[in-house]
Amino acid sequence: MTHEALRSTVADVDLDAIAANVRALRDRARADVIAVVKADAYGHGAEAVAEACFEAGAVMLAVATVEEAVALREAGIAGPVLVMSGATEPAEVARAVADDLVLTVWDESRARAVSEAATALRKRASVHFKVDTGLTRLGAPVGEAPDRYRRIRALPGLDVDGIYTHFARADEADVTSDREQLALFQQVLSAIGEPPRLVHAAASGGVAGLGPVDRMTAIRPGIAVYGIPNAAERAAALALQPALSWRSRILRVARVPKGTGVSYGHEYRLAREGVIATVPVGYGDGLPRIAAKRGGLLVRGQRIPFAGRIAMDLVMLDVTDVAGVREGDEVVIIGEQAGARQSADDLAAACGTIAYEVVTAIRRRVPRRYFRGGRLVATRTLLEGYRAR
Repeated sequence: MTHEALRSTVADVDLDAIAANVRALRDRARADVIAVVKADAYGHGAEAVAEACFEAGAVMLAVATVEEAVALREAGIAGPVLVMSGATEPAEVARAVADDLVLTVWDESRARAVSEAATALRKRASVHFKVDTGLTRLGAPVGEAPDRYRRIRALPGLDVDGIYTHFARADEADVTSDREQLALFQQVLSAIGEPPRLVHAAASGGVAGLGPVDRMTAIRPGIAVYGIPNAAERAAALALQPALSWRSRILRVARVPKGTGVSYGHEYRLAREGVIATVPVGYGDGLPRIAAKRGGLLVRGQRIPFAGRIAMDLVMLDVTDVAGVREGDEVVIIGEQAGARQSADDLAAACGTIAYEVVTAIRRRVPRRYFRGGRLVATRTLLEGYRAR
């Protein structure tokens, strides 16, 4: 079987960029890195990214669900993995404890389930205790957190290895809200006595906006690991390297007469005789359908708007004014070409969303290729799954 991509539409991931970003985040915060690889490493592919993060010095990974963490274990990732949403079903808890996953807890009943599973399996289970300081999502309320923490710490078979909170407004230039949440978190830390090994609050935005924070021994970055700032206002605070490029190739070039309708509904019609290029990428690959309104792709160093609706598998571009376009020419969805660049943020802006959504939406049917030092080291395709070269 070939290890090359089996499609002309492919996402390339620079693992050296991932590693450099992990180191830059650690240096900025002067704290250990818990690298967030949920949602298939924000669309980059969790298997290869997980390995790269650990090799770059991350002390732990973090995902949202038990199933995501189990998938990492089955891919051969043996290091510590934090499940940030914790576990609810008994089967989830049992599997998490069996696989030495680190579950998030915030109340005694949830922690007791972990304790009982650990006792039944004759193991010790590690947990992180979460405090809700203002996001109003998950975690123990600040006023109840110290007592809950002490009761959980006393449960048999349980090691509280970490305590954390999460900022609600870390994507804003003003860090006042972050500091208010930190002050509440510091109150909890003072009330519990000796803190656990890993104390963390800042994700990507918090690291960029705050830098080192007293008593915080770890950070929990997500989007910044992939070289994407969480907000334009924070871009200058960290020297990040975008890790992902997404490319395709022109499948067909057709000269068509004036007035020709293009794509479903014929919402786009040529105002003159022209040339339409068809590209094999669509919303079935994760290219947002809404991008047709204001977005475009790079062809021969020029940004070309979409001609009509984005279909599941194909898009069309009006390349009438681009000289010499041929079938097989490269098309850039995210990345650089001939001095032009379209970032995930640029594509997100055209869609009225954020870069997080754009990259995490890239489907598994888009092959991933992984590079170190410019050399192809692994691939992931629907046919072969993840394969190291």
